[in-house]
Amino acid sequence: MGQGRAVTSHTVTLLRAVGADKVSSRALTWVGPRVVLAMVLASLVAPRAHADTIYWRLSTDRITVVSNGSAKRCGRIAAQFLSFELVLRELAGLDEDSQLTPVTIYSLSEDDARRVFLSEADKRQEDARRMRIYSKYLPGRDLNVVAIVDVNGIDEPLQSVLLLYAESILTSGATRAYPLWYQIGVSNITNGILIRDDGSVLLSRDGPFEPDAGKNARVKYDLATLLATAGRDLSNGGDWRSFSRRARELAQYGLLTTAERRAHYRELAALMRQGTPADQAVDQAFGVPLAQLSREFEDGRWRREAQFKIPAPRAGPVLSTPELLDSTKARDLLQLVADRVAQQPLRQ
Repeated sequence: MGQGRAVTSHTVTLLRAVGADKVSSRALTWVGPRVVLAMVLASLVAPRAHADTIYWRLSTDRITVVSNGSAKRCGRIAAQFLSFELVLRELAGLDEDSQLTPVTIYSLSEDDARRVFLSEADKRQEDARRMRIYSKYLPGRDLNVVAIVDVNGIDEPLQSVLLLYAESILTSGATRAYPLWYQIGVSNITNGILIRDDGSVLLSRDGPFEPDAGKNARVKYDLATLLATAGRDLSNGGDWRSFSRRARELAQYGLLTTAERRAHYRELAALMRQGTPADQAVDQAFGVPLAQLSREFEDGRWRREAQFKIPAPRAGPVLSTPELLDSTKARDLLQLVADRVAQQPLRQ
């Protein structure tokens, strides 16, 4: 993923490993085209005999949720997704004219997930690695598809998909020409986001899903190096995990502390988008030399000012009542997931 280049293919997959007792999570990332796998290790649930699952559907002008479980679950997922988009718009500084691609979110029973959103390559991966896949994010030109498996109502499948959804918006939408540290930093602020029923949000300080460094050499991303890094640098010996962490920290410094820093952070991104060298951009945006800003950033005392709780909006989303789907309609809608999975490029 190069700076200023739209990401054309994202897949996020949440996995659970056989025999694990505790939940821990990490993400594996390949760059160009990038595939991100968010892994959660936990005990497997024994497969049940297949039976038609009851599904509900709720649609807005741009978002559709198709969910198992209950009408309440369907409405809750829709409200969470809309709340997430409001938070992301605020963090990224996206105005109302920044149009987002329509998205359909599927919450599937485990049996239906096995049938419709696992490719043959996925099934081979499950067997080889003794893991189960529990979520995917499948983007498209005109429609994005999110598919998660309902595993006792845990948050991780949706959290992992929201992270990749944010990254896709930042790298292919209105901010696609912005520097990589801004795209990845802003999106990774949402890593592990917790959205409450009242619309308030708790951001994670560390983020449970981390890109895998793979075979890349460890690189120390001081502020100057971070600002200068582009996608090609990460593809050629960079350290995606370290870069992602540092970009998230810089975004926390710039967006979660003071209104003044937030304005400076966004101005820095805008100046560098226009080709201003990092040292000059820092001086113009923050009014201090790069070395001085770096010392303040590395000092870390700003962390005491960071606010990780975002209050509920004054006016939450107004949603219609979910409709109960008959079995034929539900099967047709689930087939759309299988069709999108079949269109995705094979992972090597």
